[in-house]
Amino acid sequence: MRKKLIDFEINAPLSQNDKIQLTTISNKDIAVIGLSCRIGKSNDVNLFWQNLCNGNDDIREFPDARKDDIRRALFSESSEEDKLLFSRSAFLDEIDKFDHQFFSISRIEANLIDPNQRLFLETAYAAIEDAGYGGRRLSGSQTGVFLGYSGDSALEYKHYLKTVLSDVPALSMAGNVKSIIASRISYFLDLKGPSMLVDTACSSSLVAIHLACKSIRSGECDLAIAGGVKIIALPVDSTSDGHHTGIKSSDGFTKTFDDRSDGMGSGEGTAAVLLKPLQQAINDGDHIYAVVKGSAWNQDGTSVSITAPNGSAQEHVILKAWQDAEINPETISYIEANGTGTKLGDPIEVQAITSAFRKFTNRKQFCAIGSVKSNVGSLDHASGIVGFIKAVLALKNRKLPPSLHFERPNQNIEFVDSPIYVNNKLSEWETEPGALRRCGVSSFGLSGTNCHIVLEESISSEPNPIVEKGPYILALSAMFPEGLKQLVNVYRTFLINTLEQGDLGDICFTANWGRFHYSHRLIIKTSSKEELIEKLDWICNNEMSTIRHNEIYYGVHNVVPDLKSKRSEADIAVTEQELFSLQANKLISVIGSAQQMVDFTFTKLAKLYILGADIEWSLLYTDKDYRKVSVPIYPFMRSRCWPDMHNEIQSDGLAHHSVSLFGRLSGEYTLMEYLLASVWGRLLDIQELNIHSDFFQLGGHSLLVIQCEVELEKLKVPIDGVVIEPGLTFEQIAKNLELNIDKGGA
Repeated sequence: MRKKLIDFEINAPLSQNDKIQLTTISNKDIAVIGLSCRIGKSNDVNLFWQNLCNGNDDIREFPDARKDDIRRALFSESSEEDKLLFSRSAFLDEIDKFDHQFFSISRIEANLIDPNQRLFLETAYAAIEDAGYGGRRLSGSQTGVFLGYSGDSALEYKHYLKTVLSDVPALSMAGNVKSIIASRISYFLDLKGPSMLVDTACSSSLVAIHLACKSIRSGECDLAIAGGVKIIALPVDSTSDGHHTGIKSSDGFTKTFDDRSDGMGSGEGTAAVLLKPLQQAINDGDHIYAVVKGSAWNQDGTSVSITAPNGSAQEHVILKAWQDAEINPETISYIEANGTGTKLGDPIEVQAITSAFRKFTNRKQFCAIGSVKSNVGSLDHASGIVGFIKAVLALKNRKLPPSLHFERPNQNIEFVDSPIYVNNKLSEWETEPGALRRCGVSSFGLSGTNCHIVLEESISSEPNPIVEKGPYILALSAMFPEGLKQLVNVYRTFLINTLEQGDLGDICFTANWGRFHYSHRLIIKTSSKEELIEKLDWICNNEMSTIRHNEIYYGVHNVVPDLKSKRSEADIAVTEQELFSLQANKLISVIGSAQQMVDFTFTKLAKLYILGADIEWSLLYTDKDYRKVSVPIYPFMRSRCWPDMHNEIQSDGLAHHSVSLFGRLSGEYTLMEYLLASVWGRLLDIQELNIHSDFFQLGGHSLLVIQCEVELEKLKVPIDGVVIEPGLTFEQIAKNLELNIDKGGA
């Protein structure tokens, strides 16, 4: 039986039994199996960790590339632009780019969607892919979405739309309702778990993680996405020094725990994690970054003022989290602090931590403390998850990044006799022999809502020690050739930096099984990591269409119905794929192993794959328990999606919107098809249209259907009885309109 928190004695040393219990899996343990973030200057998780380790502060001037958009929104005359004073923050490089085609959103609608919604949609999907559940692996599952978000920046963007656009279309409504930020990923992937926003001010995103874990434990969902997003749509200072609220730092830097502290800097970013019950994650061979052992939240109640921190409440929430985690507090060796960087807030937080520890131990300076706010400032409602991801990465890498701007301790904090010390340099995360690393993450909201989470390192994320002999198969794909070329280059770099030979099988398994396979496809056979790097390098230096190699196949899959009727290669490929699925197990039993089957069937498999076959990848891995590992995610092909682009599209005019039709072998199309294509092209902002496309898969929805009907009526096309609904192709709808005319429809 695991000891309860109240059973621990002050100063009681860790017994051997305690150390054994550290590895015990509780039915409450939640695994972090996927991560994704874009924070300040860091466009991905690896860059974020690198910047933390290097002690980089992301606070900077507002990027020049974003200034024109702000000027356009605020000033009608260029002479007034000199009055503009931009604040200094940990800004993202860009917030206007988005891969709308990947998410089946028309460009015309994407231009009107709040950037918060677009950023989080990409980040949430990236976290899912990072976990090895890309494509439709989670479709229909009880996966929940919990997002920390206040909506202030969304109001700024609505103001921006009204300023830039003479008439804000109804099409912008869904893209600017804040609750849809969480539900958009649920809609895209058909996730059935709860989807909700959490707004407790600065603690919002950590509370979102807490609620996600509770929802999993209660059985409301099997997995959960938790995250936060924050952009500064109008980063303009109202005064020259920007130091006018009592909370904001005078120079933009957050000097947490330092005697010079005078407030917080600010930052932008988005982050998401994918959570799953630990035991299930282990059973499924998931890549586990860290484990959530326990968590708690509470409210300050009455304090000095409604916005002032309450030390007693902060202490209590830490104690409750330790109790929920059922751990010995002495095993906590790092705390990622809320770290407001204020004269009032920092001493109260340190005293709360000290008081909590003093109920169990008199040891001094055994627990390091730091705050990610010293790197990226406060991301408001997204702050909690940024600290959470920093702590998770520290556990995974067994290193403690430095907390910045700590030169002289705050004179109101007594660190010497405290259980904690400020970690102000990159250091190895040492722990007692046989004991797992543990840490706490705190986030306290201006609303008075406090949250604390206890994390533990994962013991199941060690590299696979088995070094196999090939051959291996790696299948990569993208929606566009440019994306596939980019993915090849990313994999090449990734493999060069991945030292362990033994995980190549896991890498190929994750890439093949854990990703959706798009129309532009590349499949490679290799015997080793070195050989694979050489082949990827060769591909990078050659045109895809010129590839001629017996162990590398490239093709574009674009199967259409009338090809099948002519017994084309594509039709044969589908038939053979079905046969391959049925015979795969028999082949294994005859040949001896799945790996030998890979060698035996590669040429056949490769031809099926590039022609569009939906390969049953799991049949190739039946003789070994491969594990999911973190491999490169889909390369989003982002393009500018901004209100001024909406104006350009609107002024384009229906008569001038030329759309190329394809998908029919004869290359011949009817007048009605060209007419309908011009309407769809303008509404969806597309230049090419496959006649077998579905309006909704191209980014259409109910509001656009109404607009389509209005446009057709303007062109005197009878639409009575003709419906545009999911499942009907462009070709079918055009044929129905033609039949309507033949019947004399009005």
